[in-house]
Amino acid sequence: MRNDFDKAMHFRHACKLFDTTKPMSNEDLTFILEAGRLSPSSFGMEQWQFFVIRDTAMREAIKAVAWNQPQITTASELIAIGYKKKVRSTDTYIQNQFDHFHFPEPLRQLYANWIDPYSDEKLDCWSSRQVYIAAANMMTAGASIGIDSCPIEGFDRDAVEKIMGIDTETYGIPVLIPFGYRVKEQPQLHRSELSDIVTYI
Repeated sequence: MRNDFDKAMHFRHACKLFDTTKPMSNEDLTFILEAGRLSPSSFGMEQWQFFVIRDTAMREAIKAVAWNQPQITTASELIAIGYKKKVRSTDTYIQNQFDHFHFPEPLRQLYANWIDPYSDEKLDCWSSRQVYIAAANMMTAGASIGIDSCPIEGFDRDAVEKIMGIDTETYGIPVLIPFGYRVKEQPQLHRSELSDIVTYI
């Protein structure tokens, strides 16, 4: 299993152009979405929503406000990962999560003490960071079955959220991830050596 994971990590790269003639199967898409669903999150709140964008016109419009990056329209699937904005202890979503997972009162109070004092800006920042945990797992899951991906933050967020028609009081979109099959050979992987980036203290 260790070797399988290592192969997936070396296979994955930021694919810039996908093969439009090779669609992903629904089974593979579900496998990738499941990797996101099963990802860890702070307090286990799972404050994400996975939007699978299949509408061709919508993807073209998103491409136009994302520096015309071709992977947005050439990928088999385009997933926008949204984070939930209403995550104070008194918000309905969080109360439902507390009840669903049978959070004891001391843990509910701990959540309230830690999270509720955050400003709206800091709360958005905290909640949006959880998205990247799921995003990384989804891309690695895809790589493990030979599916390429490319995390994209280079887009006009306000414009994308408007194009998608989401409730921006509830969700924000920090990242887009196209999934599919590469056209070109993978470029050489460039990474620092462990000795350059690890400090034992």
